[in-house]
Amino acid sequence: MAVLVVTDPESQHEAAFPPVAPSSILSRLRLETRGEHDAVEQVLDLMGGSLTHQSYRQRLEQFYGFYAPLEKALQSHGKSPPDIADRPHGAYKPPLSEAISSALAARLNKTAHLQQDLHHFGVLTDGLLLCRDLPPLGTQAEVLGCLYVMEGATLGGRMITQHVRATLGITPMTGGCFFEGYGDDTGRMWQGMRQLLVSGSTDTQAENSIVTNAITTFARLRGWCETFPKTARQRDHAPCLKT
Repeated sequence: MAVLVVTDPESQHEAAFPPVAPSSILSRLRLETRGEHDAVEQVLDLMGGSLTHQSYRQRLEQFYGFYAPLEKALQSHGKSPPDIADRPHGAYKPPLSEAISSALAARLNKTAHLQQDLHHFGVLTDGLLLCRDLPPLGTQAEVLGCLYVMEGATLGGRMITQHVRATLGITPMTGGCFFEGYGDDTGRMWQGMRQLLVSGSTDTQAENSIVTNAITTFARLRGWCETFPKTARQRDHAPCLKT
């Protein structure tokens, strides 16, 4: 998402990174998200020959508007007050497993990377629009479905890094930190994500929820990018809120 995703995380890297134990969840995600994955790729068009510094910067603004509120929502997931009864009605979210909580802590750095890149181009993020039509994150399975999209995007991001370096002269230190992902650790982090998906698909209901929310995450990102105004501080043309 990045994408988010500009390449298929399963097929693109299957040979480079040995697969985890066979699992229907990995196959289902690859196959059932294909339509929305391809639709997002077409909207973003980050690998096309027409990419300019201006359009690249706008893509960063779009990603920031999606990732900033999404990472904030993921960070707050499972943080319960001492007395759950004090929460507003319907605000309680079941706690995440220790493995998923640890995975989130290590992975929710995309907003900071986008801020770094945008600041390099002279863009202040305080006034940028933020998406409010986010994917649901009410259950552990929904969190995993969302993470599948976010983490799969880091694989495609490495390809974008090479492309923008060659065509625009942009490096991870000069506006391309976001797409660099985890650098040399990207493959290892993706393998960890795949293991989480396998362990989290405990039954058919959980598996269905993971797949459904992965599709939803792609769709919400696509909708955000399609309606994102050419001027990121205009509020009248996109489902958004201000920072």
